[in-house]
Amino acid sequence: MKVTLSIKVKLWKKIKQQLKLWREVALPGLSVVGLVMLARSMGLLQSQEWLAFDQLLRLRPAETVDTRIVIVGIDEDDINYVGGFPIPDSQLAKLLNILQTYKPRVIGLDIFKNQNRNPERAQLGSALRESPNLIGIEVVLNQKETFNVKPPPEIPPERVGFADLIVDPDGKLRRSILASKTYTGELKYSLSLRLAQAYLHKEGIAFHHGSRSYDPIQFGSLKLPRFGPNWGGYVGADANGNQVLLNFRSHRQPFRTLSLRDVLTRKVEPNWIRDRIVIIGMTASSVKDSFITSAVKGTLYTTDVGVEESSNQYQWIYGVEVHAHATSQILSRVLDKRPLLMVWSDIWEYLWILGWGLLGIILGLMLQSPWKTFSSLGVASFALIGICYIFLVMGWWIPLVPTLLALSGAGLTASFFDRDLRTLLEQRSLTLKRSFEAIHNGPLQSLAVMLRSLGEEEVSTEELRSQLQQLNQELRSIPDSLSQEMLNRNDSLCLEGNVVLDLQTPIAELLYQVYDLTLRRNFQGFATILSFIPPNFEPLEDSHLSTAKKRCLCLFLQEALCNVGKHAKGATRLDVICTREPSWYCLKIIDNGAEIICESNYTGGRGGTNQAHEIARQLRGKFRRFPHSPQGTVCELTWPIAMAWWQRF
Repeated sequence: MKVTLSIKVKLWKKIKQQLKLWREVALPGLSVVGLVMLARSMGLLQSQEWLAFDQLLRLRPAETVDTRIVIVGIDEDDINYVGGFPIPDSQLAKLLNILQTYKPRVIGLDIFKNQNRNPERAQLGSALRESPNLIGIEVVLNQKETFNVKPPPEIPPERVGFADLIVDPDGKLRRSILASKTYTGELKYSLSLRLAQAYLHKEGIAFHHGSRSYDPIQFGSLKLPRFGPNWGGYVGADANGNQVLLNFRSHRQPFRTLSLRDVLTRKVEPNWIRDRIVIIGMTASSVKDSFITSAVKGTLYTTDVGVEESSNQYQWIYGVEVHAHATSQILSRVLDKRPLLMVWSDIWEYLWILGWGLLGIILGLMLQSPWKTFSSLGVASFALIGICYIFLVMGWWIPLVPTLLALSGAGLTASFFDRDLRTLLEQRSLTLKRSFEAIHNGPLQSLAVMLRSLGEEEVSTEELRSQLQQLNQELRSIPDSLSQEMLNRNDSLCLEGNVVLDLQTPIAELLYQVYDLTLRRNFQGFATILSFIPPNFEPLEDSHLSTAKKRCLCLFLQEALCNVGKHAKGATRLDVICTREPSWYCLKIIDNGAEIICESNYTGGRGGTNQAHEIARQLRGKFRRFPHSPQGTVCELTWPIAMAWWQRF
């Protein structure tokens, strides 16, 4: 019961020490996570989050073409065909009349026609009045009235949608305004919402919206999510009116596109237009009706210049395409259950960042190897990117850039602090270990001899004083010896008498020096030895040992010889044997003393034995102490020969 309790106490003490170490290392990592959160809340990561958002949108798998929407794009060839820009009213009237013969469900005219002084205006005015399924455009959200553009006077207000678009500070388009109040307080709806409303009305799906622009927009029982000022990677964005994030359709050519010439010459299939939404707009580069995006696989502009799929961060997209995407995402949400882009609440986003930051700290603490830490953080980062990608495909925009920064920053910080702290602790442990070795192999050996002699024979005062003075000198020399070892970067070993061995010396020569210096010490056991067989350490010459392993062998030999000198009573023979077998080395120290050297019969406890076992562990070998026949003791150290992997077979 007591043993179990003692084990539990030791285990709890070890856990508390580890927790204290982790706390000291985790705090810097948590500080990094806090700084990342602070930077995000201040909008410092906004541009990076937008870029990552665009990149993930562009990487989504391809979707099907939305055949419910057809674009009639008026390009440069069309402008030349009709005789110039602006498009003559007669040609535009002809276009509308021909389209009506194909019975489209609704037509969106993304061309400004607010002037009615043209002689050909009568034809266009008649076509506009006689097209109840036609939606015109206006510009109404500018504070200066001179910047706004009125709709065609022939179209009633309920069939007019604004064409205003909003771009982010980096100049790119990511949002669509569905409803907004003008500066005069009048509630207006966008072209895309008007087109979707008209299309869904024929499907029996009612449109609901309150009197305020920020009231929820609802089709049937489905409410469209309203963009907020701190949605996703946005911080303090202009969220006036009712906005949604643009969930661009992922396809190189997401909508069927016809030219003005195709329609005027009737080179179209009736089924392409019948019961569809037709949006007429400019797709000529000479007409400034284009925006920048990097969230789509391709646009009509990239098709015009012959690029199948663009990876350019700055792609031009025509305004008529933007209205098509904005209309398509509403239809797809209501009819196909395709998700609109949503985000988490702020608290969940910051908990997400914190969680990945904690994971980085844990990896930095658990994996103490820099290479393992870098590798694990790399794998975790790829996993994070994959998770964010999957969420985005499902319609959720979750933080990526700040989470990556928290993960990698906290993980590397924790790893570096953990490494520095462990290096400091290892240095302290090494200092204590070197101090123990210096004291144990020097003064403690002399003290053990003194105590043993006091118990067995009378010692004169002068002799005792001499021994104590020698002990005092050995103790005082320890700090200098340790300092010298540290200055030499542990490439030296200090022995008794301030003798310093260079561990770069071949191991055979080192061991012989240890052997010679130790036997000169004034130990009682050495006085009776009559036969010293010179040791042969040549079997170790090709061992290619590191300085740390050379130190281990020198300390083992010194400790074993000192034990003979202290405890081998009446020994007359001392053998040091070094051999090499096919797969291991063996170093033996044999005496023929009357006593068997063990921990119970000498003052010094288990320190020497523990040191020998620790040396064997560092060499990945084994230590044994056993009786020698007919009498005496054998101290044996064996360790494997280092071989390349192909030499083991």
